[in-house]
Amino acid sequence: MTASFRPHTDAFMHCEVAESSYREVISNWLSTRPASAPPLRGLYLGRALTFPWISRHLAEAALRDPQWDARRGKARSGGPNQWVSSTLSGPTFLARIAAPFAGTPYTPVGISVEKVLVGRAQEMAPELNAGKQLLPFDAQLWLHLDASR
Repeated sequence: MTASFRPHTDAFMHCEVAESSYREVISNWLSTRPASAPPLRGLYLGRALTFPWISRHLAEAALRDPQWDARRGKARSGGPNQWVSSTLSGPTFLARIAAPFAGTPYTPVGISVEKVLVGRAQEMAPELNAGKQLLPFDAQLWLHLDASR
């Protein structure tokens, strides 16, 4: 079974989700989920742009990673979906995503993505002072879960 994280009841409204809010909502939801409910295998998060801390992580990682060609806005090998998925599924970032799952039967094991968007740093993340560098800032996100129950 999969579930969807919806920050708003109206799919046409934009609502940003802070990392602390993400943790609180997921933690509260999992704590009230009936034990008899079917095990979760995935959680659709939606757009990375909805989670500014995820979007910023992508842009910062692209600036540091030699596997991302920021001049051309492309991964040096593989495609942008593969690069973003690998970046978000790395142990450090996955630990941030996994925080609200602590003490539950679920362990996040990876993130898959599609529809990666790339934009100029000066427009998407001006605080990074990266000028015309082309960085990933958005994608559709699916969190994959391992259920131990």
